[in-house]
Amino acid sequence: MKKYLSVIPAIVLCLSLSAQNTDTLHVSLEQAEQLFLQKNLLLLSQRYQVDAAKANEIQQKLYNNPVISAELAAYGDNHKWFDIGNKGQKTFGIDQVISLAAKRNKRVLLAREQTAQANFAFYELLRSLKYELRQNFYIVAYAEELIAQYNEQMRQLQQIINAYDVQAAKGNVPLKDAVRLKGEYIQLSADRNTVVMDAITARQTLQLLMDTTAFVSPNKISLESKPLPDLAMLTSIARQNRSDLQIQQSQLKQEQLNYNYQRALATPDLTVGAGYDQNGSYVSNLYSVRAAIDLPLFNRNQGNIKAAKAQIKSAELALDYKQNEVDREVAGSVARLAEAEKEYKASEQSFNKDFPEMNRSMIENFNKGNISLLEFVDFFENYNVAIRQLNQLHKQRRLAWEDLEYTLGARL
Repeated sequence: MKKYLSVIPAIVLCLSLSAQNTDTLHVSLEQAEQLFLQKNLLLLSQRYQVDAAKANEIQQKLYNNPVISAELAAYGDNHKWFDIGNKGQKTFGIDQVISLAAKRNKRVLLAREQTAQANFAFYELLRSLKYELRQNFYIVAYAEELIAQYNEQMRQLQQIINAYDVQAAKGNVPLKDAVRLKGEYIQLSADRNTVVMDAITARQTLQLLMDTTAFVSPNKISLESKPLPDLAMLTSIARQNRSDLQIQQSQLKQEQLNYNYQRALATPDLTVGAGYDQNGSYVSNLYSVRAAIDLPLFNRNQGNIKAAKAQIKSAELALDYKQNEVDREVAGSVARLAEAEKEYKASEQSFNKDFPEMNRSMIENFNKGNISLLEFVDFFENYNVAIRQLNQLHKQRRLAWEDLEYTLGARL
């Protein structure tokens, strides 16, 4: 038992020294979000995807380049090399492809919608990462609050254990009582360690999202109860603001635009040109114009048109599914928040501000010998369970609000 107790202070000391050797960043939620928006590497990367989509939009607006050709006489019956003088031979030509059926405009519309989808993808990434940031911010904040309570309980219990060790050495109290108290200390330390590990994991996520190596310490937070709109209104808010739903809507629009483009491709492009032939035609110095177009006898882009039509049907079903998914998620988030609020209000009534004072009073009375070890340990265990569960209820209530706002895609 003494072996285990000697290890615990060492662990606590190591953690304390580690924290002291690292810069501590005390931040509010708003400050954390500001750092996240400025420095998060995934967001910066996604912004370049938007820039790439805009560049593609520019590319699709460009016209086809003209083609210039030249043909020079290399060798002939006159046994002259490169005879391109007045009595020689040379031809020049210029050709231009003209897109028919408004293909260029249809390509531009499709590229423009792809840019819109890239923007929606950016906001969807922002929504997801911000939700992750806020979740872990609250996990760390409530963990630090609970750790502080555990530290105080362990400090007071350690004082009692020290006093019991002295009295046990003198034979004034049974050794088993001292062992019982040390067992409570170990249990409390183990509970604290679980919370510390959760806080470390959440803090690592915060550091990654904020791109910082500092020891992130959230400022104290509070949440006032807010009236909620009805479910129909919340569902409408989600349908208007959810970027993942907007991505699916954009996908359907792209498939429709692609269908129009594939139909336009069934119309061949027209090639027009002009040429000059010095001595290779029925007259010398011939200037000519020409035009060419494919005859759509066999390939009228039938397969791609059929595929594009099927993609529209697929996108319509995917959009319907996503809308149903959003509706179900909103209903689920509202139900979870209602349950969290109910449990929170019940805990506020049962665990009032007198409980910490009662805890101090029980410790004081135990030190004076007014209550038995069994009574003290029973209260001590129940009190520690109560503060842990109350902390959990407060955290779950806060996270339930975040879950609802994440589901809506908007702040309430």
